[in-house]
Amino acid sequence: MRVTQLDIARFARVSQATVSRVLSGDDRVEPELRGRVLDVIRLHNYQPDVRARSLRLRRTGLIGLVLKRPHGGLSDDPFFAALTAGIMDFLCGKPYHLCVDVVTDEASQEGIYDEMLRTRRVDGLILVEPEAADERINLLQKDKFPFVLIGNPKNERINSVDNDNVHAGEIAAQHLLDGGYRRIAFLAGPRHITVSDDRIEGYRRAVQSVGQSPIVAHSKFGFEAARESAIDLIELEKPDAIVVLDDFMACGVVLAARQLNVRIPDQLGLVAFNDSSLCNLLDVGLTSVSLGIENIVQAAICKLLEVIEEEAPDEIPVRQIVPCELKVRGSSRMGQAVSR
Repeated sequence: MRVTQLDIARFARVSQATVSRVLSGDDRVEPELRGRVLDVIRLHNYQPDVRARSLRLRRTGLIGLVLKRPHGGLSDDPFFAALTAGIMDFLCGKPYHLCVDVVTDEASQEGIYDEMLRTRRVDGLILVEPEAADERINLLQKDKFPFVLIGNPKNERINSVDNDNVHAGEIAAQHLLDGGYRRIAFLAGPRHITVSDDRIEGYRRAVQSVGQSPIVAHSKFGFEAARESAIDLIELEKPDAIVVLDDFMACGVVLAARQLNVRIPDQLGLVAFNDSSLCNLLDVGLTSVSLGIENIVQAAICKLLEVIEEEAPDEIPVRQIVPCELKVRGSSRMGQAVSR
């Protein structure tokens, strides 16, 4: 016979409400009571009825994440591997799971958000890579649907977690200037993506402070697109250093430099962002700005669960800034050229 929540309450000599609070991860349950309930749950191998809980709470227990990339664009991307892994790790042991959708263009993105709102198949959403005029935000605000943005909300009054990406772009470019590079370019992502625009702004501040004219090239996300864009950038503009939007795209720049027989870092300095495991693939190491992705994920999910569970319904939306840190390696140090 299947053990019920009421049985667990009777065996543990507590109320059914206490069992429910323990299962939902409520920290307000006294430790002695929590331990007693968990011991009984383990003893009887109790598994909550997810469908009954969803109907009772009018929740699905799912957190939504929608990523926009071309076909195959996520296969090797370390940022989204770290992002999704971080979310799943944080949700482990909580009554929520991650639901990921991948879209390839604006039309499919609009459709997936419309379907999520109509069906309520997730309880809340994590938004990433906001755009300058982001219709997703307008749609979710109009529907009063729970969401938290990872990125810059610009002038929107919404809950968000972010780095100061203007500062991040500035310290990346300033590091190259301090190392003796003078013709520094920026290989950015698609136009009107706020994280890319913010890092460009910081880069501009740094290079203009020494009288250099900014050199900005835009690329689609991904390794191969960055390689192709970097070939054009290096051949046309002849930069002696490039700030690249992320580590994955920077690997494309490294391949472009090899194809053009340009030595890193003596002939081309490189700095990127994310401080991922890819930074160790370059012989001398890739200098990268660490963004504290784990801290960003934890802050965003904590806030989203608060919104879903209406723990602070009248709270004014806030933007939380997570510090970033430049991790210097050989790709930005002249005199440590990669041997060919």
